[in-house]
This record gives sequence, C-alpha cells and structure tokens, in this order.
Amino acid sequence: MRLIRRGGFTLVELLVATAIAGLGAAVMTLTLTRQQRFYSSAGAILDVRGQVRDGADVLVSDIRSAAVARFGLPLMTDSAIEMFTVIASSIACSAPSGATVGMPPLVLARGNTLTSMLFQPDSGDVAVAYAASTNPDSSRWESLGIASFASGSIASSCPPSTGFTSAGDAAAGAAGYNVTFAQQPVSVLRAGAPIVFVRRVRYSLYRSSDNRWYLGYRRCAAASGACGSIQPVSGPYKAYSPSAGSSGLSFRYFDSSGTELTSSSPDVARVDIVLRGQTSRAASLTGDARTAYRDSLVVSVSPRNRR
Repeated sequence: MRLIRRGGFTLVELLVATAIAGLGAAVMTLTLTRQQRFYSSAGAILDVRGQVRDGADVLVSDIRSAAVARFGLPLMTDSAIEMFTVIASSIACSAPSGATVGMPPLVLARGNTLTSMLFQPDSGDVAVAYAASTNPDSSRWESLGIASFASGSIASSCPPSTGFTSAGDAAAGAAGYNVTFAQQPVSVLRAGAPIVFVRRVRYSLYRSSDNRWYLGYRRCAAASGACGSIQPVSGPYKAYSPSAGSSGLSFRYFDSSGTELTSSSPDVARVDIVLRGQTSRAASLTGDARTAYRDSLVVSVSPRNRR
C-alpha cells in the first residue's frame, strides 16, 4: 500500500500565525488611534487659537475707529464695551436740499474713491458732518440723526455738474446715495464736506443656549441705547469670572496718564483686552498627559478719534 502525504498546517502553526496577525492588527489599530487623536487634538487647538485671534481682530478694529471724542464709550465694564464705531464715510456732492444730501457712488469711472462703506447706514445710525467756515475757529462737526438712506441715480444724487462724478459714471449707470437727516443741519454744509457715519454697538461675553461662552455683538439705537438681539462673533471662550485673571473676556480702561478708569469716562486713551479660550475636551500632541488646551491673547488699543 502506498501512503499519500497531503500538504497543510499543523495546529501549532495556525495558532502562531493567528497570534502574529492579531498582534499586527493591534499595532495598526493603536497607530491609527494615535493618529486620529493627534489630528483631532491639532484641530481643536487650532480652533481655539483662531477664535481668540478672530475676537481680538474684531475688537481692535472697532475700538480703534470708535468716535470716542464725540460720543465717549457709553458702556465700560469688565466684560462688555459699547461704542460708536465708523461704518461708512463720504462727502456731500452739494449743499443740502432741505435735509437731504447727495453723495458719490462707491466706484468712480476715473478710479478714485470718495465713498467707502463697511455697512450701509440706515435710520438707526448717526451722520457726523463737517461744516467748514472761513473762520477756522467756527468750523465744527455736527451730529445728525438719519431719517433715511438710499441709493439713487447719479442725476438725483451726485450729477457730473458737481465735479465729483463724470459723464463716464452716468454712462455706466453708477448709483450714488441720498441721505436724509432727521433734522436740518444747523451749520452750513458746503459741497465737498466730509460726512462720517457711525453706529452704536455693544460687544460682550455671553452664555449661549449651548451653555458655552461667546463674544457677542449687539446693534443699539443711537439715541435710547436700546440694543437688539445678540449675535455670536467668535468663540467659544472660557466662562465669565469676576476675576480678571480667569475670565474668558476682560476689558480694562486707562486715561492718557496710565490711570485705570473704573467707571464710564470720555477720557479713555487705552483699552486693554484679554481673551482666553480652551478646548472642550482633553487634547495632546506629544503623547503626554491629555488635558484641556488653553490659549490667551492680550492686546492694547488706543482709539484714534479720542480728541
């Protein structure tokens, strides 16, 4: 009788192969898990850094352009600030017709810019117009409430005859603007008079419905100070705390001599801002202990229009 040998694996060989495959799978799973944690932590850290810097950029820009000399800072607390910030600027194409003044379009055919807007003004904002005089001592800036603000044809807002637009603007169908003040200007506004538009706004640290803290923005009525609903600007940040050393957002105010101001004052020369954020969960990039990542930013800003 002839014996036939069949190829195959012994039980021991199968057990060893299975153990090696399992070990390899475990190593691969551990590596993938670590990579996932690394990228998750990196993303969370970058988010915190970005939110802190975004908040600082917004606050610095608006505080720097705030009309402090004329309106001051109506609200100055450790976690909120209220100001009249510039949203647009232009010139009067001609002397007012009653309480209405025409202004040039945003883009002129010859390339220069006479009107600039971050936001289009409306009836809740204030226009500050410069009334020049032959006597420099009698020249003054006059604050005027806005009854309406609308775009209009060049012919009705700033015709070429004023010298501020051209036939090319009319041919291109460019639209100028007409602003109607709530009252007639007391001073005489001449053609070319600068007009600056300001809006009363409030920035504050607030707790949202998700129980996290954000930098919020409110638009407020210029006269009454009543503010609308709050809108998130950036965040989340650390929770509010009366301790300036741990709050997610804190303001400090100083006059020109460096003395800290503890109540609302028109003498603000510098505002110090601190923003603090942290990840919502533990994070680690180097394999060390996983803890909540924290980041902060300190910036000082001086309002340009404080005198």
